[in-house]
Amino acid sequence: MTPGILLLALLGGCTGDAGGADTGVCGHEPALTWANFGQGWMDKHCIGCHSSLLRVDQRNDAPVGVDLDTWEDAVTWGERIGARSLGEGATMPPGGGPSEEERRLLSEWLECAVLPAGEAE
Repeated sequence: MTPGILLLALLGGCTGDAGGADTGVCGHEPALTWANFGQGWMDKHCIGCHSSLLRVDQRNDAPVGVDLDTWEDAVTWGERIGARSLGEGATMPPGGGPSEEERRLLSEWLECAVLPAGEAE
């Protein structure tokens, strides 16, 4: 299991309170979506290298076809995004940048929106 997927699995555990209510990891209000979180994250941290609009020589060795321009791209590459961007061994983005809180939100978005959408396909 990769560190990113392991982190997703660990964060997926219930965080119920003493009253028995199960808030889980997907408790963000409003729920994180492509429009209110994912697109901004990808624009800020990913599409400088992972955009379908970039020529090969502009991609900084990002594989051609691994693009993160759209919701559909995020769903396609969701597991890989988590594996490469979360946990102690995170290698993306290569220059660093995201805070711990930004990475926590990325983890929540992946687990609560992206990965379930991929499973539904």
